[in-house]
Amino acid sequence: MRRWFIVTISTIFTVAATALVSIQIWQIERSASISDSLFNTSVTDAMDEVIRNLSADKHGENSPSLESLDYDALVTSVNEALLVNGVDLLPTVAVSDIGMTYFYFCSKPGQEKKMDDSPFKYNIILDDRGQPADYYITLYFSDKALYLMKNSNVLVLMSIMLIVIIALAYLTITRSMYNQRKIDEMKTNFINNMTHELKTPISTIRLETCYLAENMDTPECDTKHHIGVIHDENERMLRLVEAVLRNSRMTRKKFTLKYTEIDINRLIADEVQRAQVRLSDANGSSTEAYTAEKVTVYGDADHLSNMISNLIDNAIKYSPKNPTIKVTTAVEGKYVRICIADNGIGISKEDRRHIFENFYRVSTGDRHDVKGFGIGLNYVLQVVKAHKGKVGIESEVGKGSTFIIRLPRA
Repeated sequence: MRRWFIVTISTIFTVAATALVSIQIWQIERSASISDSLFNTSVTDAMDEVIRNLSADKHGENSPSLESLDYDALVTSVNEALLVNGVDLLPTVAVSDIGMTYFYFCSKPGQEKKMDDSPFKYNIILDDRGQPADYYITLYFSDKALYLMKNSNVLVLMSIMLIVIIALAYLTITRSMYNQRKIDEMKTNFINNMTHELKTPISTIRLETCYLAENMDTPECDTKHHIGVIHDENERMLRLVEAVLRNSRMTRKKFTLKYTEIDINRLIADEVQRAQVRLSDANGSSTEAYTAEKVTVYGDADHLSNMISNLIDNAIKYSPKNPTIKVTTAVEGKYVRICIADNGIGISKEDRRHIFENFYRVSTGDRHDVKGFGIGLNYVLQVVKAHKGKVGIESEVGKGSTFIIRLPRA
């Protein structure tokens, strides 16, 4: 997947997601504003009705007076009028002078100070001339915000859910596209490496067969030597193909383990011995320190041998001149701990997060002589998991790496 395509799709999706989220936020704010306006209108309509009723009750009096006003009846009248107008939130009702310096009545004593900030203040009209008196009826709604939110909670919840879904979809798609690009790059690198690895023995076999075809009948032709070269290169190709097929089976879980009781110290020692030729070619050396007691592991000898061989091979490949490999085993409770350490180039923190992924290869900087497919450590991980064990790594760039494997004891 090309980089420009990923960037374009991500940009379009980001703009679309941002627009949708902005629209939802605007809709929520608009809905809250409309709800607030409707609430205020409903309260005003209700109080208009209450004031009219008070005026009708006091019709015929020459001057307004609060002496005969029934405050309990006033609270009841306010609540009933609010309910009729669709407001089921009960307020604190107070009666005061216009300056709100003196309160004649408050349905919830102690909340008089809160009345100053209330927008719901209404003049009492008690005379027959319709003139406002020097008194206020003030309403205070302590739970107004919760009430408005309750009335619009369906829209708010739907909007929040939609925003969350959009955000999750964006993150999922972005991550998927990034992972897809990463997988494409790793597969491309794998195909390139595989092609290069197979091309070498194929070319060698081709040259050897051409030489034999042209010189087999001549006295100076060492037929046995050239056939041996062909055989070795053919074996090399078979090992490469088998490694890829084996990793494929492990990844797809289409493999079976042949369980036997294994002396893990002996198995590791045999693999270290087999690696001596590779170490000698690299002018390297190895040291071994095994636990004093015999440690038995119940597992598949072939897969465990290949796992150890892969780790030793990596230690040699990723070490500079004169690689030094240290192999140790120790008992840790129900587990046996296997450590394979080297003095190689080390692995950065970022690479350590991905080294067990399929096809992933650690960058070697300016070095281009390190061969491989990026499947060895993934194979190690699959083998350890199949044996219900654990694998980890300790590494520092420029100072080498230590792979630590813990396998259950039999």
